[in-house]
Amino acid sequence: MESHDRRSSGWRAGGVLLALTAPLALGATPTPAPTWSVPADARIEHVEAGMQKGQEDNYMKEHCGDFTLSAEETLIYLRSAKVLPEAQVHDAFDWLPCVVRGTLVSGKKPRKVVGFEISALFTAHIYEEGKPTTYLVCEGACATRMEKILVSHEK
Repeated sequence: MESHDRRSSGWRAGGVLLALTAPLALGATPTPAPTWSVPADARIEHVEAGMQKGQEDNYMKEHCGDFTLSAEETLIYLRSAKVLPEAQVHDAFDWLPCVVRGTLVSGKKPRKVVGFEISALFTAHIYEEGKPTTYLVCEGACATRMEKILVSHEK
C-alpha cells in the first residue's frame, strides 16, 4: 500500500508540473504584466470626490462624503499603488462607487493627459487615450500610508 501512495503522489506532482509547463511547450506566451508609472513632472490638474459615473443614485452615496483626497494625496496614491492585470483585480479586490476622480497632466508640448478614478477601497482605474484601462491597487506600505491620510481627514 505504501508504494501505491508514493506512486500516486509522484503522478500528482508530475501532473502539476505538466500543467505548468504545457502552455510554454505549446508555444503560448505568458501575458506580459501591464506597466504604468507617474511621470516625474506630473501634476494633478483636476480632482473631485463623488460617485462613480452611473452610480449617482447608489445607496452608498450618503456614506461617500468622507472619502476625499487632495491633489497631493492623489499623487501619493498614484505613485505608491501597483499595477495589476484586470482579471486579478476583479478576482481579488473590491470597488466602492465612492471615488476621487480627476486628471493628471505631464509634459509641455505635447501635453499628456491621463484620467483616473480612485475608489474608497484604494483600487483605481487609469484612463489614457489610445490605451486599455490600467488597474491599480494599494497594498502594504501604500495602504498604510493612505489609511494614515484618511485618519488625518477625521481630525
